[in-house]
Amino acid sequence: MIKRDAHARITLALDILRKLTSGPYAGYHELSIVKHQLSLHDTISIREWPEMKVECDDPTVPCDRTNICHRAADALKRKFGIDKNVNICIEKRIPVMGGMAGGSTDAAAALQALMELWNLQLPPSELVELARSLGMDVPYFFLGGTAVDSEATGEISPVLTGVSMVFVLVVPDFGVSTREAYAGIDYSRVAKDRGKTGDMLRAFEANDAEKVRAAMHNDFETSVFGRHPRLREIASELVAAGAVAACMSGSGSTMVGAAHDMDEAAAIAGFMEKRPSVRRVLTASSFHHR
Repeated sequence: MIKRDAHARITLALDILRKLTSGPYAGYHELSIVKHQLSLHDTISIREWPEMKVECDDPTVPCDRTNICHRAADALKRKFGIDKNVNICIEKRIPVMGGMAGGSTDAAAALQALMELWNLQLPPSELVELARSLGMDVPYFFLGGTAVDSEATGEISPVLTGVSMVFVLVVPDFGVSTREAYAGIDYSRVAKDRGKTGDMLRAFEANDAEKVRAAMHNDFETSVFGRHPRLREIASELVAAGAVAACMSGSGSTMVGAAHDMDEAAAIAGFMEKRPSVRRVLTASSFHHR
């Protein structure tokens, strides 16, 4: 059996740049995202099995052929002509549909575990393209740490930093689909915070956590908060409880509050657990594996 930890990521800065009108990913959006990996993780266990099988301890995760880890195994089998099967067991800790790329990190971990199990080799460019066919977020997890990712245009670069941070993750009792998040985007409004991403990158490179926190933002909030005003309230409650800054992760619905240390995060989490429309509250720290 091969095991892999599949770490969550949050988005600390997210700019929506434009909708692509040509090329293989026409219809997708070019983004500029600062992604930051967390200690919070799922665990993927894979072993040879008579037939393809996916198991998960979270009943909301599909375990049929639509499961992204199942699709990852199918993609490798097709590419290499493999006539073998596996049992993929997913121990779920990352909230489902929470904007922390739980499915994508599981897929990346499954790909790496399967390539080890089946003794496969792929040039990095081919592995990234196969991963992108599963989901735009998947290639990031081969890099991890802190990185800037455009997703659909395939540009991803590491951000070399020693900054470590602590976060409070508030998962509301409702989700936000990616389709919903893209609906109603006002491009004249989302452009206003664009300079803050550059500020954040410079702060990371200077190891200035205070300035990193000050530059947190997410363009999806312009469309999502209008449909789900409770998320705006949660952001305000996080700050009122002591968070230095707060923003939405990915396309939502998880709200991320930045704290100075784990004791402060625990106090904020205790306050947020008592607020309405809150399903889960988690604390997590940065994860740098490079």
